[in-house]
Parts: sequence; structure tokens; C-alpha cells
Amino acid sequence: MTWEYSEDNLIEQTAIDLFFNRLGWDTVLAYNKENFGEGSTLGRLNKKEVVLKRIFFEKLKEFNPRLPEQAYIQAYEKLNEESSTKSLAEINHEKYQLLREGVPVDFINEKGEQIKNKTLKVFDFDNPENNNFLAVRQLWIQGKSNRERRPDIIGFVNGIPLLFIELKAAHRKLENAYNDNFTDYKDVIPKLFYYNAFVILSNGIESRIGSITGKYEHFHEWKRITEEDEGIVALDRIIVGVCEKRRFLDLFENFILFDTSTGETVKLIARNHQFIGVNKAIENIKLKEELYKQGKISLEEKQKLGVFWHTQGSGKSYSMVFLCQKIHRKFTGSYTFLIVTDRNELDNQIYGTFSGVGAVPQVKAGADNSLRAKSGEHLKKLLREEHRYLFSLIHKFNFQEEITRRENIIVISDEAHRTQGGQLALNMRNALPHASYIGFTGTPLFKDDEITKRIFGDYVSRYDFKRSIDDGATVPLYYENRGEYLGLKNPAINEQIRAVIDAETEDLDSDQRSRIEQLFAREYPILTARKRLDAIAKDVVWHFCNRGYKGKGMFIAMDKLIAVKMYDLIMEHWNNYIKQLEKEIAKEKYGDQELLVKKRDLQWIKETEICVVVSPEQNEIQKFKKWDLDIEPHREKMNTQDLETRFKDENDPFRLVIVCAMWITGFDVPTLSTLYLDKPLKSHTLMQAIARANRVSEGKNNGLIVDYIETYTALLDALAIYGSGGENGGGGGGEKPEPPVKPKEELIKQLEEALEATETFLQDEVNFDLQELINADGLQKLAAMEKAVNAVYTNDETKQKFQILAREVFKKYKALQPDKVLNQYASRKNAIDVIYTAIEDNIESADVADIMRKIQNVVDESIENMVAEPSHNEGKIIDLSGLDFDLLEQYFLKTKNKNTAVQSLKNKVEKQLKRMIERNPMMIDYYKRYQEIIEKYNRGKDEAVIKETFRKLIELVNSYTVEEAETKREGLTDEQKAIFDILRQGKTLTEKEKNEIKKISVELLEELKKDKLRVEQWADKSVTAAAVFNYVNKTLFEALPYPTYQTDDIDLKTNLIYEHLRQQYFGGGMSIYGQY
Repeated sequence: MTWEYSEDNLIEQTAIDLFFNRLGWDTVLAYNKENFGEGSTLGRLNKKEVVLKRIFFEKLKEFNPRLPEQAYIQAYEKLNEESSTKSLAEINHEKYQLLREGVPVDFINEKGEQIKNKTLKVFDFDNPENNNFLAVRQLWIQGKSNRERRPDIIGFVNGIPLLFIELKAAHRKLENAYNDNFTDYKDVIPKLFYYNAFVILSNGIESRIGSITGKYEHFHEWKRITEEDEGIVALDRIIVGVCEKRRFLDLFENFILFDTSTGETVKLIARNHQFIGVNKAIENIKLKEELYKQGKISLEEKQKLGVFWHTQGSGKSYSMVFLCQKIHRKFTGSYTFLIVTDRNELDNQIYGTFSGVGAVPQVKAGADNSLRAKSGEHLKKLLREEHRYLFSLIHKFNFQEEITRRENIIVISDEAHRTQGGQLALNMRNALPHASYIGFTGTPLFKDDEITKRIFGDYVSRYDFKRSIDDGATVPLYYENRGEYLGLKNPAINEQIRAVIDAETEDLDSDQRSRIEQLFAREYPILTARKRLDAIAKDVVWHFCNRGYKGKGMFIAMDKLIAVKMYDLIMEHWNNYIKQLEKEIAKEKYGDQELLVKKRDLQWIKETEICVVVSPEQNEIQKFKKWDLDIEPHREKMNTQDLETRFKDENDPFRLVIVCAMWITGFDVPTLSTLYLDKPLKSHTLMQAIARANRVSEGKNNGLIVDYIETYTALLDALAIYGSGGENGGGGGGEKPEPPVKPKEELIKQLEEALEATETFLQDEVNFDLQELINADGLQKLAAMEKAVNAVYTNDETKQKFQILAREVFKKYKALQPDKVLNQYASRKNAIDVIYTAIEDNIESADVADIMRKIQNVVDESIENMVAEPSHNEGKIIDLSGLDFDLLEQYFLKTKNKNTAVQSLKNKVEKQLKRMIERNPMMIDYYKRYQEIIEKYNRGKDEAVIKETFRKLIELVNSYTVEEAETKREGLTDEQKAIFDILRQGKTLTEKEKNEIKKISVELLEELKKDKLRVEQWADKSVTAAAVFNYVNKTLFEALPYPTYQTDDIDLKTNLIYEHLRQQYFGGGMSIYGQY
């Protein structure tokens, strides 16, 4: 290679120029120029010395003046101590503590007094320019057995070698710098790495930073200097981003952790997004403090420290540690951090992170000296004392009293969108009226999360899904439907169900009628097939093991037989998952922070016990045997162990229970965090289940709900939208809460109006004064409550009207939580709540079993499986392709609100189109057809036009279904068919040529996914991008049939396929089609 493109000239010289010209470091080329002795180039006496003694003493005396010479010598000797019994990581940890905190020395001062443990400062962290920064090229260092090595660049600060840079020529793989050089240097010249803070590897095109304990996979890119920057992988970006003097010292002082939780020392360096995000949060805290002191903002505004959104898997818990540790170190005042969660398992995980890095002691929860609140009383005691850290569940704020008015308390609310609302959060605000609050979340704030912004303020740092994918920090969350579509084979289903209801309703009371209305709006029993159950079992295993917080889980099956069958299927996939995870860990495919988490996860998964809990019945042994199932091992466990107590014990490894009826009601498990539903349940709303993929929170009591019945939303949407004929649903409770984006004053006004409307209704229409209930005590209150309920039950209309008014009160009240203004409205709201709850309880307990069995028979006969289980790698989105459009058209012709019906179908068509076009660019013709239909609809709104529009939309969607059927008939996956369609577009092919093109599509994609498309951000790297383009072009040139495809055709198809790959394959094994 010519000198112009060599490592020395192009890479190393470029790097050293950045240090000198951009960053103001001194630079020295030591190769063949260094001499030795006290007055030599670097002041080294020999090649074995790695601390530059002359510079070290100069700075040590400057920062710690007027001490005896012996004190400085002792500090130097302490730093140079070696140990043959400790690992390199342990030594590095010890040296880091000395360098960061200062070196303790003993000496006799000029007065003859013995001075003990005087700490000598090594760096001036507050004034970076006071330190000596020196980048040395090609420095010979002598190590084990007199072997010598010559690192490319060593960065010294005050004579301490904190930075190691290994460079490779642009054409060399970056991994070689790790495997060939860095690994060897650690073995041969380990003393250099006693003091090392950061290791940077670069070939000029790709650059990464890591620690001395990190595997190559643990090294990460440094692509941004500010959060708003576009991510760029470049040598100058990482050197400027890391080595600018102030950032370098900040990163060294505040963003290095040593985790010892797994029995070995693991050094963790903050990732780029953690460093930027934590510093943004800290700057925001400083700004709020300053503005408050100047009287420019209120106390309430000062308390809002913002929302820290870093997506799941991006090290959010470690970011919390970095934030807290830096504030403790850099801010005056004894701050207390209260970390609040809503799950025991999440509390355990966060405490484990803090204790693993030594921020808090490793004390078991419940111990006398624990910093984790074990009760409301214990929490009050802890808050009255002064601690650096406290940990509590939000549920421990079960008291209503002020505890402390300290202003130096910062509450970190983890999963802020869940923990900030409700009475408990209001109790916390009342207990800590002057505390400040910062919300951490791993999920974005959707429209209905605006309350989170109102409570905490706006985003203070954002690291979203796209950036985390681009940076390789995480993968996006997908909802994957592994079940089967359902369709209707009975167009008369609604008429038959209504006939059953009409025949039975004469003898039903008010609560029974309300109960039927509830059940009719919810799911119906679904035929169970092994394929579907097997797919659900696989999904449960994946989801249960990959949740952000791992509390207890409950799977609710349709009946006892299915419960036992699900146990067998789940255990099969459970054992497979353990083997898979063990392989992934052995392959070291995770980063350093993730690896620690994955090892803990594996241990947790192996310990976890799964049990079935179902009620006994006569002849159950024979009943299960007929289905090739064995109830005996489960019944033995149920009869010989106290499973209920075990399940309630958060430390018991019995973590997942499979039930069908038992334990669903009247069973309080504080640690239950995940509910898996495969059975219609009372009082359960499903409408928002898919909106947040597999991690849906339905509130603090219900925890995380994963709904497999919701997989069939397309069918139920059709019944709900087109089957009601536009009629009122009878005042059901499915209203969506309005996002509380309005000003606080307006929200208060709306709450007052809702309360007054409810009170007026009670007074004027059912003759009950709400104040009678509010002001009563003891038995009188019970009597007043009974009177209120009886008044509301005047007739069905009054009951429904009260329910609607009460829900409006609850919505407006919730919109303001946890604002302390609610204290003045609590008594009125609580009185309305108790009446509402009593009515709801009556409805829930109404016996409608006979009529529902008859309805179930109609539904069972009317449902059929339509589409087989999708392929393993295809995430399936529920859409219109699984519906009976003839049936929907019948309903459409009956409905009054035809505009609404068209709009609903239009929205679904748009979603389906968007998905299809993303996955296959040749689908654009469908989009044109859709646009023509909608434009025509928009030109006229009369009934004839609307009906014609609906008919054409149905035809269009049916053509989607034909397209999907063709994909299956061709034997291709969606991604293979996208390539196939690009190649065959505009060509008339013989059957033989068509088969050749199909084979080319499959093999081309398979080969690219093996290697080139696995490179992280391959499209941004010119070498890899060129390799992909050339491979496509070469394959098409050699394989496409001639003369059907001429040279111009090949060029066009190459460009089309390359552009498709660039848009849909992100690198790192991720694409729009899923993982590969």
C-alpha cells in the first residue's frame, strides 16, 4: 500500500492532528526519538515505566502544595504498587479509586505532627485546562519477559496513561485491532492497563470505545456530541467526542462503573447516549435551580425535572446510577434520591444495579438496615432520616401526611407513565411537598401519556427506537401474531344471537341485562387447536423471559384441559429457550451491560417454577386421560403444597401459574406483574392491548396484560363497527380517556362541572343529596350508601345515566392526578366512586350463565379458522384480510352512519397499504388504485357514491388477499417475493424462466443475509455498501436468463434491488421483516 493510504499517514497522523489542532493536547512522536533519564524526552528512566514521573510530580505538587517531599514520593509509590494475586480488572478498579478520589498518604508535617490519610489530588476535575494532556505516538514499553510492544497512541493526563488507542489501516477489519493487538498488549504489557480508563479502536472508517474488561462485542460507537446530532461513525467524531478535555475528564470522573454482582469485576463505560442524556438532565436541574433562585419560575415548575426517555434495552438503570452519582459528587448539599417503582421485581432489578456497582450496600429487602421500604411506616422512618438513596414501591405511600419539607430530595419515578398517577402518587406529593421529580421511561409518551409531561415536564433526554436501532443498542419492539385468523361462516350470527337474547330477556333483572350488554361487547369463546396453542405457548415463554420487569405471571386458559395442555407446551418451549439463551451467551453476542443482565436472566429462568392450579372434580383422572393428559402430578402438588402462599411470596421461584377459574377473583398478589389472557374475562378492556406491543400496562393493580384473544381484533372490530347498525351501545364503559393536554385551570373547571352535573342528577332526578353520604359517619355512612344505590336503581335509564356521569368525573379527576389541588375534591369524588363501585359489583355478579351458554353455542358454530399459522420470521398484523367482506357489506347496508363506516374501512386500508408497500415496493399500484377510489369518494358525499366507494374498497382489500395468497402459492416469503417482483416486473417470462428468477431471488437474499447485510449500518459504510451493490450486480449478470434480460435491464434491476435493500435492511441482523 502506498504511503498516502497507509495506517501511519492516513489514520495515525490524522488522529494526532486532531489531538493537537482541535483539542489542544500536547503531542510527541516517541518512535526512535525518545532518550532516557530524568531530563529526557518524557522523563522516563527506562522502557518499563508507564507513569510519566516528571509530569506526575509536577502536577501533584501544584494541586497539593507545601507538603514534605516524602508525601509525594509515597503517593507515587502507592500508585505503582503491583499485585500478583489480583486480576487486571481488580487492579484497574483499585487504581481508578485512587486516581478519582485521591491518594491517601501519611507524613510528618513541618510542625512535627503525624498526619494520617491525607488525600492528595491527582486531577483538577473542575478546571480541565489546569491538567497536562499529552498524546504520545509509538511509545516503546517493556513488559513480561522483557518483551516490547509499541502502541499507536497513548493519552497521558498528568503523567497517567488513561487512554489507549489502537489504529488499523482503512482496509483492515476493526476487529483485528482488538484480536491481534489489544489482546496481546494486555498480556504482554499489563501494567500500562493498570491505569487505563478508555480503549479506542479505529480504522478511520469504523471506530469504537470500550474498557479493558470488554469483549469486542462490548465496544460501542460514539456517534454524537449533542443529542440533536446526526449519528456519524467517524474517527474525528469519536476522538473529539471523547477526548475534548472537559468531556474526557467528565467521562473519567462520572461515567465509569465497576460491577461485581456476578462474582467477577466488569468495568462499564457509559455509552454515548447515556453520557449525553445524563448531562442534559443535570444541566436541566441546574437551570431550574438557578431560575427558581432568581424568582423566574414557581416552586411547582422547579420540581419538574423532565422525562428521561431511553428506549428499552439501552441501559436505563445504569443511566440512573450515572445521574445520581454525578449529582452526589458535583452538587453541594446532601441529596437524597428516592427511586420509586410499581413492581417488586423492578425494585429488585434497580436495587441490584445500584448495589452491583457499589452505590448502595448489598442488603436484603426487609433487613433492619435496608434502604428499601418494607411498609408505609418503614418508609416514613426512612424519609425522616438522611440517606443518599432510598428505594420504594409507590404502594408504600399508603398514608396521607406530610413527612418532610426538604428540598434536596429528588424522586426518580421509573416507568413514569405508570407510577405518576392515582391516589398513591398524590400521597407521595403530599408527603414530600418540596421534593423534585424526574420521570424515567423506556416507552415513548403516547397521546394519552400527556399527563406524564404535565407532571414531570417535557422530555429532558430522548433516545428513541430508531436511534437505538441505528446505534445497535437495541431492537424495536414488535407485536408478533403467531395465532390464526378467524372468520365467520354464519352470516346470520347477529340475528341468531339477538333471537336468543330476545327469548330470554323477559325474566332478567336490571343487573343481568347490564351484564349481558358487557359480555356481548367482549370476546367470545374460541375453538382451540394445537397449532394455535403451541404458538401462544412459545410467545408466552419469550415474553415472560424478556419483560422489562419480571414479577409473577398468571396465564388464564379457557378450561382445565387447556390449562394442563398449555403447561406441557410451555415447558417444552421453556427448555428450548434455556438452551437458546445459553448458546447466545456462549457466543458473546451481547454488549457488556447486556451480558451481565442476560446472565442474571438465565439464572432467573432456570430457577423459575411453573404450576397448574385448577379446581378438583369427580372422574378428572379419566377425563384428562381421554385427551392424553395427566392431571396427577399437578393435583399432587396442589394437595401437598401451599401454592397460594408460595405464589404470594416474592422470593419464591414459583413465578408462573396457569389457571382457568381459580385465583382470578378474590386473590390478591402484590407481586403479580403480568396477566396472560386466553379466555374472555369480566371487567376487562382490551382496546389498547396491541398499542404498546407486548408490554401493555393497564394500571397499577392489573399490571402488564398480554391478551391473546385480542389477536382476533379484526373479527370483533367488524362486529362492533358494522354489526351495531349505528345504534347506541347502551352506555357501556368503553369510552377512551381524553388526553389531558389542556391547561390545568381548564381541567379543574371541567372537573367541577362533572361533579356538579353528577350531584345535580342525584338531587333532581333520583332525590338523593350527595352531602348526606359525605357527612355521615359509621353505620350512618353505610345506610346512606345503601340509600344512594337504591336511588340510582330507580330504573335502567337512571342507572346508566349515573354510570356515564360518574365515569366522566373519574376521567376529569384522573387527568389532574397527582396534583395537590385534588385534595379539595376528594370527598365528593370518593362518594360518587363508592356508589359507582357498588353498582358495578352488582352487575359483575349477576348470574347470566344459562343465556351466555346459548349465545356461546351460536358463536361456536359460526367461527372457523381461516389462515394457517404464519411462518416463524414473519410478524403478522391483524388487518382486514381475515374478514368476511360479504358479511360486512350486509351490515354496512343496514348501518345509518355510512360515512363513519367508510372512514373506518378507509383507515384500515391505509394501514394495510402502508405495511404492504414497506415490505414490497412493487405494491405501489395498489396505492394508486386506493387514491383513485378515495378521491372519487371525496368528490361526492351522497349515499350512492358512499355505497360505491365501500364496494370498491372491499374489492381492493380482496385483491390484497389474492396477492397474499399468490405469495404463499409461489412458496416465497414476503421478503423473497419483494425481490422476485422487482426482477419480473415488466417482463413476460416462461415457466422455466419464472422458476429461475424465483431461485435467484431466494439465493441472492439468503447469501446477502449471511454476511454483508449483518454488518451494523451497512448502508452507511461505503466499503460494505459497495460490496452489496457489486454482489447484486454480479449475481444478476451471471444468473438472469439471456436474452430476456439485457445489460440495461440488469443495471436497472441492480439499482432497484439495492435501493430496496438499503431501505428495508438496517444491518445487525434487523430488517423491516424482522430479525435474521
